[in-house]
Amino acid sequence: MIVIVDTNLARNENSYSELLGNRKQLQAIAASNELYIPAVVIDEIVTQKRLSFLREQAQINRSGILKLTSFSIDETESLAFEQVEKKIRSDKSIPFNVLPQAPVEYAFSRIYNWAINHEPPFEEKSDKGFKDACIVASIDFFLEQSSEEKQVLICTDDKRMAEYFKDRTNITVEEDLKNVIKLNNRPKVKESVETTTNTSDFDTKNAANADVNDLIEELANSLSFAETHSIISKLSSSPHVTTDQQELRILSVALENQQVEWILKDDDVSEYIKPIFLRHKEELIDNEYTRYLDAFDLPDEREEKRESPFFTTKEKRAFCNFINEIISHTVCKSHLSTFEINANTILARLQSLLKSHLLDSSLANVKSLTDILINGAVETKPGSISIDTISDFVNLLDNASPRKREAIMANLISHLEDIDDDISF
Repeated sequence: MIVIVDTNLARNENSYSELLGNRKQLQAIAASNELYIPAVVIDEIVTQKRLSFLREQAQINRSGILKLTSFSIDETESLAFEQVEKKIRSDKSIPFNVLPQAPVEYAFSRIYNWAINHEPPFEEKSDKGFKDACIVASIDFFLEQSSEEKQVLICTDDKRMAEYFKDRTNITVEEDLKNVIKLNNRPKVKESVETTTNTSDFDTKNAANADVNDLIEELANSLSFAETHSIISKLSSSPHVTTDQQELRILSVALENQQVEWILKDDDVSEYIKPIFLRHKEELIDNEYTRYLDAFDLPDEREEKRESPFFTTKEKRAFCNFINEIISHTVCKSHLSTFEINANTILARLQSLLKSHLLDSSLANVKSLTDILINGAVETKPGSISIDTISDFVNLLDNASPRKREAIMANLISHLEDIDDDISF
C-alpha cells in the first residue's frame, strides 16, 4: 500500500539532524508500505526547522547567563541554518519516496477553482489552504500518472483535505499514524461486501477534531496565564479523544509559549499535560524531554546515555540551599581536615540527625552538620539552619542514582574545600 503523510504528522521542528518526526510510527509504516512524503511537506518542515533554529539562536544570544561563562556568543552568531539544511534534506534514516509537486499547467486551474469556490481542501469561508491544495494536486497528478489503480492511505488531521478524498474508493484517510499501523494487521474485507460511510458521524468527528486543533493553536498563541488556564480547562473537558499528533503538538506549543511553560507546575496544567508527556516522552528530542523532567521533577530515564547526569531545578535548589547554609555558617577548618567521601555514610548520619529533630523546625547550629561532612576541627558561626533544607538534601541524596550520587559528592567536596583553612588548629 502507498502511504502519503501530511505535514502535521511528520513535523519535527526542533531536530536539526533528522527530517521527520513521529519516528517510531513512520518507521513501522515504512517497513511494510511504500511511504511517500510530498515535496510541499518537506519544504514546510524545513521552513519550520529554520524558524525554530533562528528562535533558539536568538534565545541563546539574549541569555545573560552565557555572559558569565567562557562560552563565546560569536560562535552561535556564526551558525547559519544553511549549514544544516543540506543534511536535513538528505536524511533518509526513515526510508521514503518524495512525492513531487504537480506541474504548474496541471495544478494551477484546479487550485484556482478550489480557492474561488471555497471547495476542499480550502476552507469553507475563505481561501486559506494553499499548501494543502498543492499537496492534493500532487497526489491527484501522481495517481493519474500511474498505469494501474493503487490503494492509497493518506495520513492527515486536516478535515478539509479528508473531505476532498472521502468519496474516492481507492483512497483511505486516517488522522492517526497508529491507526495506519493497525491497518496492516486487519483482515481484508471481501470486495463483494459493500461498505457505507455514515456522513453524519464523519462530519461530527471532524468538527470535534477541528475544535481541538483550534484550541491547541489558541494555546500556542496564549498571551496570559489566565488565558492559558482557560484553554487548558476547555481541552481537558473536551469529549474528543486527542490523537497522538495533537498531543505531540500540545507538548511542542507548551514549550514554545512561555505563558504555558512558566505554569506547567500549576495543578490544572500539570494534570492535563503531564500524562501526555508520559505517553510520548520517548518521541521527544532531548532538549524537550529534559525541560519536561524539570517542570514535573521526574527521574531521568535517559541518564545512562548522557556524559553527565541531568539535575532538575528542584534538585539543584536542594543542593545549593544545603551547601550555602553550611558555607555561610562556617568560619574555617583545620588544614589537616579531611572530608567524608562515602555517600552512604553521610546519608545514614543525616537521616539519624533528622530523626533526632523530628519536632524541630530548625537546627540550632551547623556544627552537627560539619561534623558529619568534615573529619577535623571546624569553627562555625552562630545561627540556625532549617530542617527542611537538610531534609531536601537528604531526599536528593537518597533518591539519586549512583552516577548522580557521585556528582553530588564531587560538588559537595569541591565546595567544602573552599572553606578557609586556619593553621591555628
